[in-house]
Amino acid sequence: MKLILILILLSLMFAGCLTTEVKTGDPSQYEFPGHNNTTIFYLNISSTRVVDNVINKTTVDFLIDDNIETFKYPVAVDYSGNNVSANVTIFTVLGKNYAHFNFSSNFSGFVAYTRPGAQDFTYLPAGNGTIRVVLPENFTAQTMFLGYIQPKPDNITQDLSGREVLIWDNPAGEKIRVKYSHRNTPELLLYLFVTVLICAVLIWGYYYFSVSALSKKRKMLEKDIRK
Repeated sequence: MKLILILILLSLMFAGCLTTEVKTGDPSQYEFPGHNNTTIFYLNISSTRVVDNVINKTTVDFLIDDNIETFKYPVAVDYSGNNVSANVTIFTVLGKNYAHFNFSSNFSGFVAYTRPGAQDFTYLPAGNGTIRVVLPENFTAQTMFLGYIQPKPDNITQDLSGREVLIWDNPAGEKIRVKYSHRNTPELLLYLFVTVLICAVLIWGYYYFSVSALSKKRKMLEKDIRK
């Protein structure tokens, strides 16, 4: 009886499981700074590049938050920067999509892939480790009303390219949310507000003087009629 229940549970767990092979990408399109036990997200409005550290594993899986077509250009490199061959497939279990990296032998190094980008980033860490979020150049998440960071990072710094880097140490169980904007956005909004205000004043002035002129003409016509 127990065996039957186990078989039923296994069949339910893997019901609808789909496997799709993914074409690998070019390692040169990624940055590998060499941080151990760290997941790095290089944010961009059009795409997000993810670099994760793998230590002595033959397989590793990553949850795909979007549909399977959004998982692109997976690569793997060892600690020496050499490209490592990996068979990358996508499978579905209980309605959730996973990217599966399969190495021919124990692998230690970095894996990277590309996912969709946006100015509102959300990520729920599955385990312990360091999370680094690198914003695009000339962008910031520290602008009042236009940006936010949740939870508060353990450190905020800049890399050699001047990009803002947000760092969390072991934030397992806490959803990370980052909304960022261009550093010049507040000034541009201020200029826009001033421009709109000036236009509004000009329109009001034109309307006021037009109405005043029409009112004077009407009074003059009324006087002529009375004469």
